[in-house]
Amino acid sequence: MSDSLQTAENVYFEDVEIGTVVPAVEYGPHSLVTAVFWAGFQENKSGLHFDREYVRKSGGANSIVASGALRQSFLTRTLTDWAGPRAFLRAMTVRHTASTYEGDMQVYSANVVEKSQDPNRPWIVCELEGRNQKGEQILKGRCTLLLPSRTGAADHPVWEDN
Repeated sequence: MSDSLQTAENVYFEDVEIGTVVPAVEYGPHSLVTAVFWAGFQENKSGLHFDREYVRKSGGANSIVASGALRQSFLTRTLTDWAGPRAFLRAMTVRHTASTYEGDMQVYSANVVEKSQDPNRPWIVCELEGRNQKGEQILKGRCTLLLPSRTGAADHPVWEDN
């Protein structure tokens, strides 16, 4: 797993524009140890995540499959490490488009596609993407991040509406 990404001091609302790129971060390779940990953490008894023989016989895959929650946790870490400790992940929708297998690398990134026009509501919307070591898309989605503002807008505002 790559630990090269350092947690940002803070990304401020005023410093982000449409088109800003959240740098890609690579995780992996996916291992049996990680799969067993996540299956236990989630109380997921499916053999898809920890039993190689079960997967081969019943699933037709070559090896164990990474859980969706594990992949989403890497994506969330990528976003929150970039945005910094004063940011707030308000909403995220994700669609898993391909599986991640034992030995696969995972690369997650994002791109800012919308930005609030109201400095008192400092939110941005990002398109999200995950790819494997072959460049194949494994995940896509969108999220809303609330960012701290240099103008004094409240930190971590959680609004009833956008």
